[in-house]
Amino acid sequence: MAAWRDYFELMKVRIAGLLMLVALAGYIATSGTQIGANRLGALLIAGFLASTGSSVLNSYVDRDIDLLMDRTRHRALPMRRIHPPQKVLAFGALLVAGGLIVAWFLDNPLTAGFIALGVATYLGVYTLGLKRRSESNIVIGGFAGSCPALAGSAAAIGSVSLPAVLIALLVFLWTPGHFWALAYRQRDDYRRARLPMLSATRDDRTAVRAIAGSSILVAGVAVAFALTPAFGAAYVLVAIGAAAGLVYVTWRFSRDPSAATAWTGYKYSSVFLGFLLIGIIVDAVVRLPV
Repeated sequence: MAAWRDYFELMKVRIAGLLMLVALAGYIATSGTQIGANRLGALLIAGFLASTGSSVLNSYVDRDIDLLMDRTRHRALPMRRIHPPQKVLAFGALLVAGGLIVAWFLDNPLTAGFIALGVATYLGVYTLGLKRRSESNIVIGGFAGSCPALAGSAAAIGSVSLPAVLIALLVFLWTPGHFWALAYRQRDDYRRARLPMLSATRDDRTAVRAIAGSSILVAGVAVAFALTPAFGAAYVLVAIGAAAGLVYVTWRFSRDPSAATAWTGYKYSSVFLGFLLIGIIVDAVVRLPV
């Protein structure tokens, strides 16, 4: 019999937290200190509901391959702790619908539209369309993680700002290397499930080069944002430090490719993105000139 913990696990709250930070950065980078508490609160609630609902629906769709992977086989659906699985489908749909309703009525239709675009990209393009068919799955599907930044800007001013576009670009470029590192560590899982993630389908040398190239690219782009008028000195200081760390863990992985160094790179890349987003928020509030 399912417990509330089983449903909560399917929501993947840690992922939702990172996406809410993306949305928060998009909002504050756009609004600066002119923060509307009601609009921001509605944005975060809507984003949380839509993100957790998407994760629940993804778990419903992937319940067959989750059973084949060591990392996921003990989840509620593969272990049949929730039965019938249609209960999960209804739960996820309710969460997503709730998020879109909150965004539409308490923020604005554009905010709801960007949240819906993120849900559609993640579930439709990535989960149903590309995940089991193409090596480009996470490259294209990664756009879903960019949508919260655009939704944040829409909630703040009803349109899309330059800082929000740059945050969206940052998340888009960050996503492939982050998940390829995880797939490198879990190659046997992905091969067993016949998922065409690049790290599992290509030879070791090609996979390492792809992960390293993606990581170095996002580190360079993050620092290059200093050349735009969107961010100031506070962001630049954070970006340089975070990028240096990413370059270091990438160098370690490239020098000694292994499950351990891939896992270190995967974990640090989350820290890297989190630091950058916090740096963007602080920079928008302090607004120091470069």
